[in-house]
Amino acid sequence: MKDWRLNRLICWLLLPAVFCTAAPTRQESRIPSILTLENAVRIALENQPVIRAARANINLSEAGLRQARSNFYPNINLTASGSHIDGYFVFNPSFPARKQAYNNYSTTVQLQQIIFDFNKTFPRVSAGKYGLQATESDYQSTRDAVIMNVQLAYFQIIRASRIVRVTESIVSQAEEHLKQAKAFNRAGKASQFDITRAEVDLANSNVNLLSAQNTEQLARVQLKNAMGVQETTDFTIPDTFRVEDFTVSLDSVKQIALNNRPEIHAGMARINENRAVVKAVKSQHLPNLLATGSYQLNGFEFPLQGRWNVGLMLNFPVFQGFNIAAQVEQAEANVDASEADFETLKQQILLLVEQFYLQLDEAGKNIKATGVLVKQAEENLRLAQTRYTSGLGSPIEITDAMVVLGNARITNVQAVYDYNVALAQLRRAMGVPLQQYSNN
Repeated sequence: MKDWRLNRLICWLLLPAVFCTAAPTRQESRIPSILTLENAVRIALENQPVIRAARANINLSEAGLRQARSNFYPNINLTASGSHIDGYFVFNPSFPARKQAYNNYSTTVQLQQIIFDFNKTFPRVSAGKYGLQATESDYQSTRDAVIMNVQLAYFQIIRASRIVRVTESIVSQAEEHLKQAKAFNRAGKASQFDITRAEVDLANSNVNLLSAQNTEQLARVQLKNAMGVQETTDFTIPDTFRVEDFTVSLDSVKQIALNNRPEIHAGMARINENRAVVKAVKSQHLPNLLATGSYQLNGFEFPLQGRWNVGLMLNFPVFQGFNIAAQVEQAEANVDASEADFETLKQQILLLVEQFYLQLDEAGKNIKATGVLVKQAEENLRLAQTRYTSGLGSPIEITDAMVVLGNARITNVQAVYDYNVALAQLRRAMGVPLQQYSNN
């Protein structure tokens, strides 16, 4: 009976721990059946672990700032002790040791407050503030990068879907051409070679279709990874490729990037943080003026007897083995390194801005050129089919015309894709996030 009660008690004690262990720490956002770009970005911002890591870095910086500010407040310590002593004690060498037993109790409250530290704390607080600004900018940079990665993965699905449709149309054309070749063969207008050639074309088209479909499935997996989810639910993507006019000049784009990129803000904050650290380290050569006080209760039995004391303490560092000088040198080197990194960062940003700007311009021109190419290829296929129907053409002309048309359509899809990608990358390089994605 006692064993049964003991087992029941153990089960009740372990039950909360089991539930706490089994309970999930977070719930993944569900992917809707029709996934828009806005929903994909929202899901990514809710689930991507890099977002949580960036937020944790902000919390870390906030804790460091509070730690720096703690020097403004007093330190209060409470200690209490009790001991029992029992044994032989020698009170006088002329007499034998006597056995003695007694208790000893002590309680002390100590207070220490910095009155004046010759401007040691303020630079460290300033460094903490700049460090917090840097991590907040890093957080925004991480968000922008996640948004861009989702956009690129989303665009890859649209491109792959369009290529699948183009390839399906090529398969349909190949099937129609095979039917036509068989009909002409039965009528004595075409040889067996025409049928074999049409069958080869259809087989090649089916192989290309399988490859295009596999590419689309891979793009879907990459989008799920960009969103930070592992759901197996299928979803459809609206075909949202647009060709938006971008009329901002290159010089204006560069200036916008230097004003808005969160990495620029983070770099400037880190320079200011390191400069504040230099001031804080140099201030270690200066003294501290502290007010101290304590109240103590002690005795061998209760009630204990109390006493208190207050005073001032001046702490003046005279020599620390060149430790402070080495710290100053290290802090100044960090300032030089952060300034050099900042200049490198600006050059890289300007390079990316110009690169994506030129890619956007090239893609816009390619869209127009490939549009003309598609129309010409469609006309070329129509003429080849007309010639073959009238008995003047060969199946090779049909094959070549279908290949040219398929390549032209795919090239046009690629040009539209390149334009959307370049626009997303340019906006990211400018540090101008889309308004509908800017909410936390």
